[in-house]
Amino acid sequence: MAVLDRSDATSLGLPFMDQARGRFARLLTQVEEAGNAALPAAWRDLLAYAVELFACEDIWMRASGFAARKDHAAQHRVVLEVMREGAVHAAGGRLAQLREMARQLRDWHEAHGRTMDAPLARHLRKRRASRRNAGVQLRASHAARPPLRAAAQHASQR
Repeated sequence: MAVLDRSDATSLGLPFMDQARGRFARLLTQVEEAGNAALPAAWRDLLAYAVELFACEDIWMRASGFAARKDHAAQHRVVLEVMREGAVHAAGGRLAQLREMARQLRDWHEAHGRTMDAPLARHLRKRRASRRNAGVQLRASHAARPPLRAAAQHASQR
């Protein structure tokens, strides 16, 4: 199942967050489109990226004093736990369960973007605007690994 291009409709207005969410969606599409032989590896790639992305988001939330950090991080922990169970299913050859998990993960990712990531992006934009008003210029990220570099930059600008 190909991902529909809804980038304008789902843009968070922060390029580093939009790029990170886009990469997650692309990796999830690779899982959904993988044949049985490639499915476990595609799931492992998605899981590894999710670990990295969620860690970065936690850095952004802590560094910026995001009020809903605990709820947001709790969702990440639960999803990572389920994704790790998916890796166990893959290792055991239970690919139908893994495909169902991918379908449900797609739904979660879209809802999480609206209910958790969008408020975080608004919060980060407000902090950025208030810092600009105070005369502090924030740098844009052009890193090879956007989530990690953006997290480090955002944390250093605190």
